[in-house]
Amino acid sequence: MSDGLAVPPGLSSLIESGLWPTIDSAHAQNLRPLAALEDIDRLAPSETSLFLYPPPFQTLASKIRKSRRFWAEYGALDEIDPELALVIGDFGLGSDAAIVLDYRRNPSEPPVLRLAWGHDGSHWVEAASDFGEFARLLRLG
Repeated sequence: MSDGLAVPPGLSSLIESGLWPTIDSAHAQNLRPLAALEDIDRLAPSETSLFLYPPPFQTLASKIRKSRRFWAEYGALDEIDPELALVIGDFGLGSDAAIVLDYRRNPSEPPVLRLAWGHDGSHWVEAASDFGEFARLLRLG
């Protein structure tokens, strides 16, 4: 569990096997990415890096409490329930584009959403139908 939300089995497996970053190994991703650029592009066209957060994961609501102004202006909060969105990563330093598990529709296998930036502002878009698809797209394990 992270912030009260159950981590999907596929993510738990990657954590237990050591294939998901830990607090000690997370920053190494800045030098040695865990996913290839073409895989990141397939998940999120125009993004060029990926940073996976180590557990324990926080809800988007917890992140909002730390930087309310940014999220109020750019977080497309009318499109998501921050209490039911678990942040598992972003698209690298300075991206401000979170990757979340969205527990609103399916609490046992939540879809993966990403905050996408566009000319008309930011919006949450589905990156993968569930965590298993997310891991396959990025060839994480």
